[in-house]
Amino acid sequence: MARQRKHPRSKRRRGRFRGLYKLLSILLIAAAVVLACVVFFRVNSVEVTGNVRYTAAEVIAASGIEMGDNLVVLPRSRVSAAICANLPYVESVSVKKALPDGVVLVVTERVAAASVESAEGRWLVSAQGKLLELDKGAVETIRITGLTAVGPYPGGMIQAAEGQEATLRYVGELLGELEARGLLAQCTALDCSAATSMTLDWGIYRVKLPRGGDYSYYLSLTQAALDSGKLPEGVPGTLDLTITEGKVNFKTEK
Repeated sequence: MARQRKHPRSKRRRGRFRGLYKLLSILLIAAAVVLACVVFFRVNSVEVTGNVRYTAAEVIAASGIEMGDNLVVLPRSRVSAAICANLPYVESVSVKKALPDGVVLVVTERVAAASVESAEGRWLVSAQGKLLELDKGAVETIRITGLTAVGPYPGGMIQAAEGQEATLRYVGELLGELEARGLLAQCTALDCSAATSMTLDWGIYRVKLPRGGDYSYYLSLTQAALDSGKLPEGVPGTLDLTITEGKVNFKTEK
């Protein structure tokens, strides 16, 4: 007579309970970690670096961070966006957590590149087209004529008057190149009133540029002409890039 096989039910039960115990242990450990983060990792200090125009107190107030906020769940992108929205001169903010209880705000500020006309007066604007504040004459920038800002407000992007959209695009491209080359401080005015060209005052020279095109290339040609040693030293004149392609034509002022 064949022997009946016995099933180790008790062993199977112990195996199932062992798996349940492991799961409960993991859940308890996770809950303990979350509870520790909520209870212990609280904001106790905020440090601000890179700020020049704004005080640390102004940056912290704009961030919305409060002492005692939970550091672990601190919304860094929201903090950065709040600062940039409330402080027009701030270009970007890096929010770093300094465990166990600190936050470091690394601020990068914009500079005023130019001033543009508007119905409310002249406005300072960055090379990226962000409106900063009304021009009080305390900062030397490139004075733009022939372009009018519509509905300006601090922190907004410049909007051009009807029919000046292309001019705004050309001006933005040119200012971006001037900033990238560190040439903003050498230029004082930009006249955009002509139909086919723009004239940039660059030191003692006036640089006549096409409306549209590769401004990096145009500025390279201009810089090469200024560095060539072929221009009459100390003699004002116009560097015209609209006559012959790839060549700078120089004409002295009468």
